[in-house]
Amino acid sequence: MTTNTFKILIAMSGLVFILNFTGCDEGGGITIPSGASELTVSVKSDDNITDAALVITQIKALITDVEFEKESNGKDELHQRGPIAATFNTDGSLTTLGTQYIIRDIYTKAKFVLHKPEENETVTDPEFKEGTGESQRYSFIVKGTYNGNSFVYKSKKSASIVILFDGSENLNLKTANITIAFNKLKWFKNGPNEINPSDPLYENQIDDNIKNSFMKVFRDDDKNGQPDN
Repeated sequence: MTTNTFKILIAMSGLVFILNFTGCDEGGGITIPSGASELTVSVKSDDNITDAALVITQIKALITDVEFEKESNGKDELHQRGPIAATFNTDGSLTTLGTQYIIRDIYTKAKFVLHKPEENETVTDPEFKEGTGESQRYSFIVKGTYNGNSFVYKSKKSASIVILFDGSENLNLKTANITIAFNKLKWFKNGPNEINPSDPLYENQIDDNIKNSFMKVFRDDDKNGQPDN
């Protein structure tokens, strides 16, 4: 085999690999990974606080490892590594965590981590890290008023969140949106009783409440905050 022939075969092999790995967006000629969906992940509050004693004005989360579990083999498909410093809307409207490609497949669970920064980690929002000490790094921040008094609650724990789809979700279109919903009514409760967000005795209870408040995940391609029919 001549040197020129060998070079031609190598070039053709590379071309075949590229064609198999990428596909063309029919709408605009944009090259995208073949067999992938451009998936947006959104977050929303799925409640309406009516208690005049508690007013929440700001919600911030540091999020890592946004993943979806495949039905076929139980393996996780990474969507975003993060960390993502997100400020959630308090009025029930969507907050976008990000848009990335994900392999088209059937998924059963959404997963992510409320992430407390590491001691030497740099974060884009300095409010999540006031220093290197254990009590100076935070994963979740809630601001508001309770009985007219201002409060800032800062969770000092990381939390792994796993939410099941209602059945399974087939991500097989060119673009899609998945919405994760939480219920902030649960955060400052101990059973039926209210918790003062400024009382350090209830930190563990509040942290557990925050983790357990992420209860729903659903397909929401029209981004209206409700499951698609």
